[in-house]
Amino acid sequence: MEKLVDTLTSIPTSLNLSDVELSKQCNILIVNCLNKVTANHLASHVGGSDLLQLLNPGLNTLSYVFVLCAKLDTGGKAAMDAIWKNVVAFLEIFDYRQIRFAPKEFRRVVEGFCKYASDADKPIIAVIPLKKAILRSNPEEFSFLHSLFAQMCLKAKCFRQAITILDIDVVDFPSSKSKDPDFTGKGTEITYQTVLNYYLYGAILYMGLKNWRRALDFLSYVVVAPGNSCSTIQVEAYKKYVLAGLMLDGKSPALPKYTPSAAMRAYNALGKPYQAFANAFKSSDAHQFRQEIALTADEFKKDGNTGLAAQCINAFRIQKIIALQDTYVTLSVDEIAKKNFDVTGREGDLGGKLETERLILGMIERGEIRATLSQSDKDPAKSQTTVHFNNDSMLESHNSRALEEQIMRTVKLTNQVKLMDRKLGLSKEYIQFQIKQAKFAARDQSHSNADPDLMDFDYGGEGQWPEDENEETVMHDFDED
Repeated sequence: MEKLVDTLTSIPTSLNLSDVELSKQCNILIVNCLNKVTANHLASHVGGSDLLQLLNPGLNTLSYVFVLCAKLDTGGKAAMDAIWKNVVAFLEIFDYRQIRFAPKEFRRVVEGFCKYASDADKPIIAVIPLKKAILRSNPEEFSFLHSLFAQMCLKAKCFRQAITILDIDVVDFPSSKSKDPDFTGKGTEITYQTVLNYYLYGAILYMGLKNWRRALDFLSYVVVAPGNSCSTIQVEAYKKYVLAGLMLDGKSPALPKYTPSAAMRAYNALGKPYQAFANAFKSSDAHQFRQEIALTADEFKKDGNTGLAAQCINAFRIQKIIALQDTYVTLSVDEIAKKNFDVTGREGDLGGKLETERLILGMIERGEIRATLSQSDKDPAKSQTTVHFNNDSMLESHNSRALEEQIMRTVKLTNQVKLMDRKLGLSKEYIQFQIKQAKFAARDQSHSNADPDLMDFDYGGEGQWPEDENEETVMHDFDED
């Protein structure tokens, strides 16, 4: 047993090994040791000490993950209860390069840990370890960790913790066939549903932070996902897509032109209540919108979108007040209150002068409108409050911030595209494609040289049409070809 410990702790000899040397040592360890030792031996104690205590999860990552799996095999349902703290420590300092040689075992440990956290109603214990695990690997390359992390953040309501990962754009989705000869890929396959779930979970997390722009971006990835059919996940995303668009721009966002036809038909058929709700919202007719709210309430409840719809209902009056600054320079609070924009149906002075004034004051403080309030008289009983809209400076400031953000995002995307182009140009598939294209071009050239008369059209000599055939007849022949 002591010999086993010596073997497990001696490989790899260093974290600074080259990829070739690390691959050699890891393969030797798997073939000559880890695949031959039984789970009972790996899960047993040596001299009264647990193997997990003798191994360094940062240096002996490969051996450590095998020991964790062995404990899950031999410990039954209570196994994770005994080792979850070890899993937490492991996820925070593991060596990503070694994990490539045990993807199936790694995924089993992580998924078992997340299931344990969910079943114990403590999903929050998985959030930080999963975040650190993604950052230790390549956060721009999609993995099963992304979807698990977003799911755990949702369950734990850790919206701000999720942003660290969600704000990193995923630019690489690994194929089922890895180019790495040492990486089997078994156990880490990325399914179509896994990717869609990640973006749907991410959109919900962004909506929890009221980042509607980013939420809409994530939902659009799901809505336009290619395929010959439309999944339930996509339909759910489309419904949230409509409501998030109302919160962002006050209207339902148009579907991109490249949306699959099958998905488009499904959205039009299954999303009619949401489209009607959005059309009533956009109409600015409070009476019509109230009627539509009553008609769609059951649909929102069934889909679990009652909370999101409620935010749209509350936003109706705010957005209509914001729209007034495009028409008016000054407007009294009394006149705004008379427009009866409130559609919540709650009792009280929600549509009255005092409540409307408080609402506008809050909008000014939050920066939703650029305006000032003035009183016509020092006596509150006689005074009339007037709103003075001043949206020029606000628009300029907003456009300036938006431009800066867009420039930064464009620079980042440009660098990512350059990196992807370089990666694609060095890939085996691209080189093979170029070789095939060169062969086709050479073959076409040889055929052209072999029969040059194919391109010699006879137009009747010396550039004139033949006397017995007019121009219309010749052009008609070309049309038929």
